[in-house]
Amino acid sequence: MGPPMKRGSGAGLIFVSPEGIELTYAKRLNFPSTNNEAEYEALLAGLRIAKGIKVRKVQAHVDSLLVANQVGGTYVARDPKMREYLRLTKELMKEFEEAEVIHIPRGSNKKSDALSKLAAIAFDHLAKEVKLETLKQPLETESMVTNVETQRESWMTPIFEYLQEGKVPEDKEEERKLRVKALQYEMIEGSLYRKFYLGPSLKCINEEEAEYVIKEIHEGICGMHMGAKMVVARAMRAGYYWPAMFFSAVKEIQKCDSCQIHASVGGKPKSTLIPVSSSWPFQKWGVYIVGPFPEGTGRAKFLVVAIDYFTKWVEAKPLRTIMGEQIKRFVWENIVCRFGLPYAIVSDNGKQSANNPFKEWCLQLKIKQTFTSVAHPNPTAK
Repeated sequence: MGPPMKRGSGAGLIFVSPEGIELTYAKRLNFPSTNNEAEYEALLAGLRIAKGIKVRKVQAHVDSLLVANQVGGTYVARDPKMREYLRLTKELMKEFEEAEVIHIPRGSNKKSDALSKLAAIAFDHLAKEVKLETLKQPLETESMVTNVETQRESWMTPIFEYLQEGKVPEDKEEERKLRVKALQYEMIEGSLYRKFYLGPSLKCINEEEAEYVIKEIHEGICGMHMGAKMVVARAMRAGYYWPAMFFSAVKEIQKCDSCQIHASVGGKPKSTLIPVSSSWPFQKWGVYIVGPFPEGTGRAKFLVVAIDYFTKWVEAKPLRTIMGEQIKRFVWENIVCRFGLPYAIVSDNGKQSANNPFKEWCLQLKIKQTFTSVAHPNPTAK
């Protein structure tokens, strides 16, 4: 056995199918371990993965003579930890029709050695290139180890599985929708393409790839910080497709700091402005309720305010509650009795102003009522 690795170590695995297809896998061990313990961890991980992908016959090559002889029965495992590793290994080997562990020289195992060193030193950069798993404790059982996914699901997965394997959802309605949608797609050399009848088929990409394409077109080396329509048009001319292309382009462009800082600000309002005019003083009043505020004198929490549009004269009164009768009394005492009958009163469409008794009272006195939105109290009607 070698000395324990205090800072963690790595284990590399290479799976080779009978057809010669290789799958690279790396494991980082975040606990002190010897070389033989790391070799056992790699062997256990390889057997678990092989079991997960339904392999029936497996032949494991290890460069540790101790591990190979202990599994083969030539050596006796005396260390308690080695005995536990050996027990787990033999239990896993029973899951296969044929399982064999063969010792090979370290010089013939350069690929897996390189992977183990990379896993131990440059863990952060392996995720994009090599499938990687981290163990926080030694001798983790099978239930603690998650099978490594070879491909993350995306919007293309149901269509891909249907065209490749004929797989459909259990729900009949979802199955019908999938069959209709799949008519718009085709498989070309193992990749999914969207049929485009005005030109060549477009290669389908997932959300992460779409985000990269948008950023490259919008703000890349040749990017001109163009709008969403131009970005989508260029992406399609480049041969890419994903659902909701325009909306995803808008979402990404809104995150661009340069566009937010340097974009021109239009001075034209979004809707036509309607001027509010008053021909003489105290002809038109705006009446609004403000609050609630912290309780004041007399437990008043609200404030009713009236403003004359011609002179900007303000009348205000604190109220404990806001009822239609109180608004009616306020208008009578503070406006009608002091300045005469107004031609119009502008208020929001709250029930205090829009319902009786205030509504009926205004009709009796022939006072015109104009209502505005609660969120936008500025009047927009004459």
